[in-house]
Amino acid sequence: MTAANLPAPEIWAKTVDTVKHRVNHRSLWEAMEQTVAITIENDTMIIGLSARIFNLAGHLNVSEHRNAIERALSEHAGRPLKLRVIEGETLTDWENTKQREARVAAMREASYERRDREQAAAQSWDTLYDYVARAYSSAPYRQLPQGKARYMSEMLYAISDAMETLYPENADEFIERQLARVIDRVASSADVASTMVALELERLRAWRKQNPS
Repeated sequence: MTAANLPAPEIWAKTVDTVKHRVNHRSLWEAMEQTVAITIENDTMIIGLSARIFNLAGHLNVSEHRNAIERALSEHAGRPLKLRVIEGETLTDWENTKQREARVAAMREASYERRDREQAAAQSWDTLYDYVARAYSSAPYRQLPQGKARYMSEMLYAISDAMETLYPENADEFIERQLARVIDRVASSADVASTMVALELERLRAWRKQNPS
């Protein structure tokens, strides 16, 4: 049987013997003797330690030791192999490990996507916020009641337009808070209650829905 066709336990047994001759470290030897060769997958030797003694994995993962192990592994396998140490001793333990890691990766990816969406939305809402702030600075007669009313009316239409792209049908708390921030800015400039601006915005959106252009 060629080296490339040797089963994982045999390759690992040869590797353990080789490393014990090359590396003078009794704790490493003892740790390797407690391991179980589970399988070879994606050019990686999967070995396991029971949960009771999994702390011994630290000896295997020391950079100097890992390099020596992987050199010996590759020699006996006839091809480059990496080392992976898991908690467990069976193929089932390895499958469970992969499933856990897949779930964690999926959660992490979802978290990244949500963060990216929120950052992109925040930038867009920030643009709207800056717009309503600048609009007030350039509004004519902004110190007079009628000037404030005209400003508020124009901003209600601007916010309503922006909500077509920024405000999904099932908006989450993050989006609601972004909208509230813009409403508060308009209310402060127009010298009215935030609730009044929100109410007028709701009325405008309801009217537009009933009277599409």
